[in-house]
Amino acid sequence: MINIADLEIFHEREIINHVNSLMFDREAGTKGENKSINYIQKVLTQENIENKTETFKWSKTITILVKIISIFLISSSVLFQTLVFFNLNWLMIFIDLILIVIIIVVLKVLFDTTHVLLIGRRKKSKNIIAKIPAKEKKPKRPLIIFSAHYDSKSENYSYNLRKYFFLVEGTLIFPFISFTLILSVWSVLTNFSYLSLNDFYYMLIAKIIDFSYVTFGFLTISIMILILNRDPSKSLGSIDNASGVSILIELAILFNKNPLEQIDVLFLWCGAEEWGLWGSKQFCMKHFNDLNQEYNLDESYNINIDMVGTYIGLINKTGILKKNNFNKNIVDVLEATANNLKIPLRKFDVTIEPRSDHISFRSFAKKAQKTMEVCCFLSNKDTQFIHTSRDTPNKCIPNNLKGCVDICYNAIKSIDLRIE
Repeated sequence: MINIADLEIFHEREIINHVNSLMFDREAGTKGENKSINYIQKVLTQENIENKTETFKWSKTITILVKIISIFLISSSVLFQTLVFFNLNWLMIFIDLILIVIIIVVLKVLFDTTHVLLIGRRKKSKNIIAKIPAKEKKPKRPLIIFSAHYDSKSENYSYNLRKYFFLVEGTLIFPFISFTLILSVWSVLTNFSYLSLNDFYYMLIAKIIDFSYVTFGFLTISIMILILNRDPSKSLGSIDNASGVSILIELAILFNKNPLEQIDVLFLWCGAEEWGLWGSKQFCMKHFNDLNQEYNLDESYNINIDMVGTYIGLINKTGILKKNNFNKNIVDVLEATANNLKIPLRKFDVTIEPRSDHISFRSFAKKAQKTMEVCCFLSNKDTQFIHTSRDTPNKCIPNNLKGCVDICYNAIKSIDLRIE
């Protein structure tokens, strides 16, 4: 194992200097975004690393769709009580069906990152791409893709508060639809003498009305969160994700001066990640087929670095009932490397996987039926700071940033040595 601090090509203090140099609002579509792009390219150019930018279009599709669902649910809960009063609750069948269609569209946008759906005002952002070719350019060689988003986001409410609140909101949606559908169908069947309007029916109406009050309350609050969710103090986005930007810059410098023998390394600084993984999604849409033709993606990896702050975290397994391990080999290699270097690394399992750029690569690999593994460095407990004014450079511990570079550099070197 190589301690990168022993290499003359690695300047340890520079990694935190990158974080400090990005101490400004970098929200997608703003002047700060262009300023951060210029900074990354300036450093790469100074280090004689060839790089380019690619422009793509994006919009606040997910935010708009979530607002539509919330408004529709609020309206439905109020309308349901009105329809019950006039004994017209069978009309909820059509309203619920419309709501189901909207939810399906939203879920498709959330989980299908192989397509683009632009709703609302279209904006432009850029990806920054740099590739370090292997010394031996064998056909169908493996590829390592390092990714990190450079945009930031500012909000009034903490990431954890919004996450748990909208989780409750999502949990309320399906019982509400189910209960009102059952009641509406029951009401229709009574007209054909299949069922009667008995005491249980009226008790059920009363319970669903009570439930609709709860739904109305949560959804009203959620709409207010969406409307007022802007932080005038502006997050500096240090942990999320100046840390990842800095680590990629230093890795690019290391590999540019000491290329791998048989593996190409591609670096991708993604734009507009905070608004729906737009940068990584559109990079994959444009390049994945070409990468599949040139490289052996079955033996390739995407290592996404989203947050390295007060510690080094690495997502291990995800899932609600059954934990899925999409990245066993690469996670094991990274963990073994960290242990050999005696660098603390915390693996953790999550019920709901954080939406970060590695998801785009996994989706496209699955669609292409490739076993390309993905993983994500993320200091999960630091989410209490992100998107707020508390996300400051002092929480990006220099030893952790350097440690992440150390782990990634040595892990990839070890993979390269195993290629036959």
